[in-house]
Amino acid sequence: MRHALRFGSSIFFIALLAFLAACSSIAPPAAPAPAARTYQSQIEMSGRLSAQYEANYREQSISVHFTWSQTAEQTQISLSSPTGQTVATILINAQGAQLTQSDRPTRYASDINQLSIDVLGWPLPVAGLRDWLQGFLNAEHNAPLTQADADKTFEVDGWTLHYASWLTENNLEHPKRLDLSRQTEQAGLVALRVVVDEWDLP
Repeated sequence: MRHALRFGSSIFFIALLAFLAACSSIAPPAAPAPAARTYQSQIEMSGRLSAQYEANYREQSISVHFTWSQTAEQTQISLSSPTGQTVATILINAQGAQLTQSDRPTRYASDINQLSIDVLGWPLPVAGLRDWLQGFLNAEHNAPLTQADADKTFEVDGWTLHYASWLTENNLEHPKRLDLSRQTEQAGLVALRVVVDEWDLP
């Protein structure tokens, strides 16, 4: 009887060790893959933007906060200083582009790139950013970029794009930081850095 008890205890102990070994070898469940991202014609964002450019043969730089509101019909952007003072308000729609600064008459043009150079001193490619800030390189919106593209650069409309970092929120990947650069005749080498801090999807 005593031998049988020892034998049974040994079997139980071996089984327990096997069970614990099996449990330890079970991998934790994999995180769900990010959901497929679709282009949003209506979206609001806010964040920070910095620009480096040349004026009067000297390097210049500026850092601002921005709010971005777009629909299918228009894009509205507000640029403000770190202290909260409005630097410029930009509106682009089918009638063209307009840029307003405090205590100055509103300026109008058909092209926001040229208008922003004339007023701010550096180009702001709003038409491209409508797509690029959502991780799409073209207006067809059929090939969204992902975090796997973070080490790549892309040439689009004369700009070099680099998606430096990404954010996963509500199981969706969004571009967090986008670096852009291009050589221009009026402002020399222009480098823009856009960091999106908040997304507001419909």
